[in-house]
Amino acid sequence: MKELIGRLFHRPILAVEILAATFLTTLLTLAMPLYVIQILNRYVSYGFHGTLITLTIGMLIAVILQFGFRIVRTKMATTINQEPNDRLSRDILSIISRAKAEPLDQLSKPRLHEALNQVQTIQQSYDAQTMTAVLDAPFSLIFIGVIYLLSPVLAGITLLGIFLALFFGWLTILKSQKNSELLLQSLSEHRNLNSSAVNALETVRAFVGTSFLFKKWDTQLSAISRLKNKLTDYKELSQTMTMTGSSLTSVFLYAAGAVLVVQGELSVGALIGANILCGKAYQNTTRLVQTAFSLTRAKQAFKDLELLKRIPLEASTGSALTSYQGQIEFQDLGFSYPNTSGPLFESLTLRLAPGNVMAVFGGNGTGKTTLAKLVTNLLEPRRGRILADGVNILQMAPAWWRKQIIYMPQEPSFINGSLRDNILLLNPDLDDASLNEILRKTDLKSFLDKTPNGLDTLVTNNEKNFPPGIRRRLSLARGLAGNGNLVVLDEPTDAMDAKGVAAVYAVMNTLAKSGKSIIVFSNDPNILKGASLLLNLDKKPIPELTHKVIMPHNGQKLS
Repeated sequence: MKELIGRLFHRPILAVEILAATFLTTLLTLAMPLYVIQILNRYVSYGFHGTLITLTIGMLIAVILQFGFRIVRTKMATTINQEPNDRLSRDILSIISRAKAEPLDQLSKPRLHEALNQVQTIQQSYDAQTMTAVLDAPFSLIFIGVIYLLSPVLAGITLLGIFLALFFGWLTILKSQKNSELLLQSLSEHRNLNSSAVNALETVRAFVGTSFLFKKWDTQLSAISRLKNKLTDYKELSQTMTMTGSSLTSVFLYAAGAVLVVQGELSVGALIGANILCGKAYQNTTRLVQTAFSLTRAKQAFKDLELLKRIPLEASTGSALTSYQGQIEFQDLGFSYPNTSGPLFESLTLRLAPGNVMAVFGGNGTGKTTLAKLVTNLLEPRRGRILADGVNILQMAPAWWRKQIIYMPQEPSFINGSLRDNILLLNPDLDDASLNEILRKTDLKSFLDKTPNGLDTLVTNNEKNFPPGIRRRLSLARGLAGNGNLVVLDEPTDAMDAKGVAAVYAVMNTLAKSGKSIIVFSNDPNILKGASLLLNLDKKPIPELTHKVIMPHNGQKLS
């Protein structure tokens, strides 16, 4: 409710207009019971057709005006909700796109998908219908006030019926809230199982994992079904009690009203009009119960999103050099992951001058990919600094720094869009001639020629259907499109065929001749032979740095 009120009064003028429209709509709702009262008390009693015509025309005007006010009010309520709903979507996307890698990696991908789904839950809960339902309830006091003018006894019956309906509705919500939380948790676990099964279909088949999946699947579905049935029962109980309460309130109102009519204290028209008003008041206030179910889901969704909002974000601003020459320097660099016995490396100090090549090698898990992510500022050092042309990269705007790097990650990933969109992510304005040259260098032309839509081929599901070698070629092409002065290649020849390996060697030779600084993470013997510096991460905790004498740019080439 606090969120709803905050949204409403975030735009005070529009809020006042919505409240005014609600008030006028409520007043116009009075037209029907008053019409009934006047018809029964005046026209039926006296039979004057002029009275009937006048009352009917007035009623038609009220209906048309009420229709107009309701439409306008709904549009205004939609406008009020649109901005915070859009802002919430942007905020969550900003968190996911700017979140620091380490804390973000602690959340599973299904958990991130769950968070994005919660945004939709909130947007569906906080819509125009929810807002108008909440606003209509307090204005229903006007109906009760009119009933009171007709008969205080009938007003008391109406209030009692509404109070009991709200009370039992509130109890039902409390009962269902705990089950809703359990259901969300069970659904999340089931989606995680589905995701793992889809992503590992070959594993399931090759290692006969079907029985394992079915066992977990049946257990989860049984729990989900049980919780859903409980929630359905609570919801149905709430609706049934609301309908039964409405009928009982009407029964008691007519019974008491009939006595008053017989006693001459109330007319038949007033009794029927009071019942119409009672129904309107009852309907408007008990709508809060159904609205509360929706707002309860939204409240839980907000709690889930708070987990994401606590993740620290990368800076959106920072310094930028006039021009980056390609020098990179490590000063007492150290890094360790949480809950590990020791650092991956520490006290790493070196300087790579512009135009030189450093090869970083070591076994699996020695920190090659971690060091690559430190250079690209995807991870932050536990101690020490990384300097680019003498400036700490943590002081630089992350987006600017990454545009200075030709980066090829070990495990490339892609966004939904065309191949062209993915390759040009870093440099959307790259001209076609330069793009075609990059495709030629990375040996992608033959692949694209066989693809019906070429560069316009749509990428879906991270394009896992592409062979690993093609994915790595696309990743290399994406990096080259940025044309930075620092090259960071993580296992560039891994999963490549002979033509792909030759293309990587040629690209590296061209980049070295052009004076770019290269850090390549690889155990490839040919790459190690062509480097002027060798960094051995197998040596713990301080990596071993070896300098080699190689003619710059046009010396020893990669074979």
